[in-house]
Amino acid sequence: MPLKYPSALLFTLCLVSSLYTLPVSASTARAPNVVFIFCDDLGWGDLGSFGNVEIATPHIDGLAREGARIGRFYVNSPVCSPSRAALLTGRFPGEVGIHYAIGGPAGDQYNSVPWLDPDLPTVYDAFKDAGYVTGHYGKWHIGHSKDAPAPSEYGLEVSGTSHSTGPGLVRAGEQLTNSNKSEIIANRAVEFIEAHADQPFFLSLWIMDPHSVLDPTAEQMEPYLKHTHPQVMDSYRSSLTVYYAIISAIDTAVGRVVAALEAQGLSEDTIIVFTSDNGPSPLWSSGTGHAGAGSAGPYRGVKGSLYEGGVRVPFIVSWPGKVPSHYLDMDSTVSAVDMPLTLAKMAGVDASALELVVDGEDRSTVLLGESSAREKSLYWDYRFGSWGRTFQKSPRLALMEGDWKLLMNPDNSRVELFNLSQDPMETSNRADVEVDRVAEMATRLQTWANEELMDPNLAPPWSGQIGWRVPVTIKP
Repeated sequence: MPLKYPSALLFTLCLVSSLYTLPVSASTARAPNVVFIFCDDLGWGDLGSFGNVEIATPHIDGLAREGARIGRFYVNSPVCSPSRAALLTGRFPGEVGIHYAIGGPAGDQYNSVPWLDPDLPTVYDAFKDAGYVTGHYGKWHIGHSKDAPAPSEYGLEVSGTSHSTGPGLVRAGEQLTNSNKSEIIANRAVEFIEAHADQPFFLSLWIMDPHSVLDPTAEQMEPYLKHTHPQVMDSYRSSLTVYYAIISAIDTAVGRVVAALEAQGLSEDTIIVFTSDNGPSPLWSSGTGHAGAGSAGPYRGVKGSLYEGGVRVPFIVSWPGKVPSHYLDMDSTVSAVDMPLTLAKMAGVDASALELVVDGEDRSTVLLGESSAREKSLYWDYRFGSWGRTFQKSPRLALMEGDWKLLMNPDNSRVELFNLSQDPMETSNRADVEVDRVAEMATRLQTWANEELMDPNLAPPWSGQIGWRVPVTIKP
């Protein structure tokens, strides 16, 4: 499959481009399990299989060798809670009233609802109704005030979570720290796989790393001390050393999960998905100032931005004998809102209740190796400020159709249009040239925002603004 991207993008994949093979075929004797691994603030460029030459991620890259990478996979918000709500429901998060992280002051003030409505059908409901054991370990973060529904009210039978009202993660004798979060989640995953090896299961592992605060052990950091200058080694460790150590911890956890599946003879009967909830956190925060070294690869934007680096994240899917090995698709657009229907289709699960309400579509053929254009448009509403440099701060609304991506504010300010096949780094605004296209797309984007979003005008005054204080004349 030819790549449409210019040479400026190819450096991110030059180390892995020689690995591709043709798909193989096989059949499984039982309904396939699903293991969905969802990282927190992992960037598009943080894995070896996505072009990173500094961080060792052999187990995750092993999944990529055995399966497929989708280079144009998008989450539906550049921050945590709304991204997670979209993944579970297949709905754009602003339509279900979750606009920002639940639990903080901004979320309390600007979210339309205090938690995800448990009456909304979820991917867990669909798989549970089909006879699957549904489990979830790690972060929850779609409702954790004292009155919020527990994870069990969303179709989950077994869970151990943080940021929730359900059972916690740790067992007797364990202590959750900022260095072992991925290890603890892997512990729970291994227990779950061993306990339910004889029946089909849907297991979500919502890894809490590399979200701040990161505090790796000396042993975890040792392989990356070369990224800290010797003259300051006695005082502190660089953000690169800290961040890279935690990414390796994620990789170790993934390796343990894969090994547990192999030990139970479930490897060929399990669909494994690995991705992230949004782009990487930058340095400009007290929580990430010591560790904000995540990479969005060649893309503009970070967490909290609707530019590519904030919402385009790594995506790997493995299913031996079904998903072609060593496969890369940089052309097909897939989104988190597609996951409920897509995974249900791959597993042979009836998702008709979801199909009536979701914003996503079935993209199972893409994950199984057949590149194609998507039918439905993707919409975003992010009504808060971005972290980082001014260059990363996007307008509030976005619409993607094919290779065209429009960003704008509801008041028609900051109108930006990019052709991602020609300009994946979003540096050449085509709005003044493609006037008719902008008019047509802007009308539909505004209509969606006004008619489909909950509380479309509920936003802080800095929403979609650049916010840099331009120098003015200093009074004598």
